[in-house]
Amino acid sequence: MTTYVALVRGINVGTSTLVAMPDFQRVLEERGFTRVKTLLRSGNAVFDTEATMSHGDIADLEARFVEATGVRAPFVVIEGSEFVRIVDENPLAEISDNPSRLMISFLPGPAPAGVTTPDAAALLPEVVRVGGRAVYAWCPHGVSASKIPAAFWRQFGQGATVRNANTAAKLVSLVLPRLEE
Repeated sequence: MTTYVALVRGINVGTSTLVAMPDFQRVLEERGFTRVKTLLRSGNAVFDTEATMSHGDIADLEARFVEATGVRAPFVVIEGSEFVRIVDENPLAEISDNPSRLMISFLPGPAPAGVTTPDAAALLPEVVRVGGRAVYAWCPHGVSASKIPAAFWRQFGQGATVRNANTAAKLVSLVLPRLEE
């Protein structure tokens, strides 16, 4: 049995994307996943499966989600131990003093080669770092006041989805006991 984390991009951020978490959970359970646990209203779930999740499985999950909820949204699905590693490897954890303003953009696959990062001095006091499967951003004045240009984020495509360090830590706390079983 393998544990996965599913992150849905862009739900419950406006009236056109409202999805009840029991509906999200039902989509996962009807797909055959077990021990499904959702977290918050922003499209986070931890589940177990005997299958290795492929791109086709994720596409199927997105299609089932649209059928059940009427909302089209990309999913990022990450194996549990890899999710924990991505969160633990956050290179900005030491400089942040507010986990609600320390952002992790989870990517649907490896970061693309040749990403152009913004001028670090122009961003201060913000800091951004690209990892292998995530982009980390310290936004001490909040995301809405961020100076990180939209063009930077577009390099990662529409599939990336952001969670703050608080939410990521809560997901890790759901994953770790399963990995230790």
